[in-house]
Amino acid sequence: MDRPKQGDYRRNPHPDAQWFGQAGLGLFLHWGLSSVHGGIDLSWGMMQGTSWDQHLAGTNKLGHRDYFALADRFNPKRYDPDRWLSAAAEAGFKYAVLTAKHHEGYALWPSRYGDFGTRSHMQGKNLVLAYAEACRRHGLKVGLYYSPPDWYFNREYMAFHFDRPDKPKPDGWETRFHAYLRGQIEELLTCFGPIDLLFFDGGPPCISIEQIRAWQPGIVVNPRMHGYGDYLTPECKLPPEKPEGWWELCENWTDSAGSWGYMKEERYRSTGYVLARYVKVRAWEGNYLLNVAPDGNGELPELCYRRMLELKEWMKMNGEAVNGVTGIPVPEACNVPATRSGNTWYCHLLPCHEGVIRIQGITCPQSVTLLWIRQEAAVAFADRTLTIEVPDNFRTEQVDVVKVVW
Repeated sequence: MDRPKQGDYRRNPHPDAQWFGQAGLGLFLHWGLSSVHGGIDLSWGMMQGTSWDQHLAGTNKLGHRDYFALADRFNPKRYDPDRWLSAAAEAGFKYAVLTAKHHEGYALWPSRYGDFGTRSHMQGKNLVLAYAEACRRHGLKVGLYYSPPDWYFNREYMAFHFDRPDKPKPDGWETRFHAYLRGQIEELLTCFGPIDLLFFDGGPPCISIEQIRAWQPGIVVNPRMHGYGDYLTPECKLPPEKPEGWWELCENWTDSAGSWGYMKEERYRSTGYVLARYVKVRAWEGNYLLNVAPDGNGELPELCYRRMLELKEWMKMNGEAVNGVTGIPVPEACNVPATRSGNTWYCHLLPCHEGVIRIQGITCPQSVTLLWIRQEAAVAFADRTLTIEVPDNFRTEQVDVVKVVW
């Protein structure tokens, strides 16, 4: 197919797509067959020789045949996406992205294409539809992750080793594979109502973004299939400088050996860590897509819900500092991450910050408030430089926000 160059691509101008520029916080949901095991990562648990987890010496791996056999045990009887998404909405999340199909090839909806998913193994249960409807009930934009590199479809040709080449494909394979992928993508975009975001994770580019928009005019699409898209998707690491245009940092809420899928011994990062990352992203006008992983029964760990409650409490006091904001005109003018709404700046004191806040090259402010306790701050102003002192006994273990109004 003819593909435009990156420089020729026009970000979706449809009014229904403009929400993404100010979404702020998204919930990533990695879920699939590995969740019934609890000791291997989603899909990557069957791929040997992955460099990022060599320190585990193969203890988090399963042969691909045994991995695919997990489909016989995947039957999430306590699946309740309303609980996931109600808690997420209260915590300040604005959109969610579910792995409708990961690299493992198992479709979480009863797809008419292929023979590996809920149609073949769960009597046609539609996990994607229940998720999409729950998103809408709780006011979240509906995002779907879809992986074209389908390891089940291609299992006869794969080495299942990160550093070894796959077997040659037979004649006609590409035609069959592309038709299969296009069929599944069409189902996702025509059978579940409005879909707001599509997160691809690899190629081949078997369908054009123009066709995707024909089915869903207001959708935003990431660049991981086509090489271009509506927004950029750095993963786990902040880019070295502020990206141009819309962008989103995706990262794990857990630190369970780098796994994106469910692990029995879940360790969730502190709310202070999450907020520190979040405000840095917002200061650069990006979105933060934070990943959680349901277990094989379809439940999120109680620790996840406790973290969401902590986010909710922080948002009650400080939400104005991250919602509907932009970055300040000259980020270097402030020695901490800062966001802006009209004539108000919000300076974000990270848990690790020591010393004063300093803003240079500005006029004298009208007021300076410690937002989390609604108390005026001690300030000094000289030579167009504002110095704000926050006593240690006022600090918390989270991000503390100082509101400066001109």
